[in-house]
Amino acid sequence: MDSIYQHIAKLEQEGRVFAICTVIDAQGSSPGRTSFKMVVLPDGTQHGTVGGGKLELTVLGEARDAIAEGKSRIVTFDLSQNDKDSLGMLCGGQVTLYIEYVGSRPLLYIYGAGHVGRFLATFASLVGFEVTVLDDRPEFATLGRIPDAHHFLTGDFLELVQTTTYGPQGYHVILTDRHVSDERVLKALLERRLDSRYIGMIGSRSKTLEVFRHLEAAGVGREDLARVFAPVGIDHGGQTAEEIALAICAELVATRHDHTLADSMKTRANVIGLLESKP
Repeated sequence: MDSIYQHIAKLEQEGRVFAICTVIDAQGSSPGRTSFKMVVLPDGTQHGTVGGGKLELTVLGEARDAIAEGKSRIVTFDLSQNDKDSLGMLCGGQVTLYIEYVGSRPLLYIYGAGHVGRFLATFASLVGFEVTVLDDRPEFATLGRIPDAHHFLTGDFLELVQTTTYGPQGYHVILTDRHVSDERVLKALLERRLDSRYIGMIGSRSKTLEVFRHLEAAGVGREDLARVFAPVGIDHGGQTAEEIALAICAELVATRHDHTLADSMKTRANVIGLLESKP
């Protein structure tokens, strides 16, 4: 049987969602001793133990709640029979556990294996995205050129978008080497109505306006166009491929955590406001 750490590593490699329940403090006659661990999957499947019995059953429920909420938590249980909030166990004592929520890696699809796509794959992989690179040039979309990507798909861009089985809540960044390809990919993505968190397209304001006009004339609704991050990336003024990739990655991370550049500026303004306020 795999050790608890091997099991966790396997789940992470598979991109699974789970919770790690660790006993961080045990007093009295608790059946769970410090450092005991148990891994729980969303369906209640478990691996390892935090002591068994009613304690373990209760922790199992807490772990599934943590997974459902997507948040880690610290929980403490009274193991005596006396307190009205206790578990009513004979052993007595008290036990505290850290239930760590481990989410699946967000899925990033990069359309275009050029310089910006290559650097974006590196940055995005470092911050936890599972990266798939798509390109119509097989010689560009390779592990040798982009060692930080996890998957590669090659072929006609339109066919790739129409036939690829996408994961849920995906992030899509369009960086092809031709404006016409960018437009085709964007149109195909919007027409598929994917379960996506983010769709972005590289280009200037004038290019973006031209593409949007073409798509609107082709029947794409403005509400769909309003969801597109274009021009893609936060505007930090950088112009190199590395800087553009970094700007896009920052926007991806902000979207992942439901933040925007406006949130950052508001935080700064609030701090300055506090500094200027009278004590």
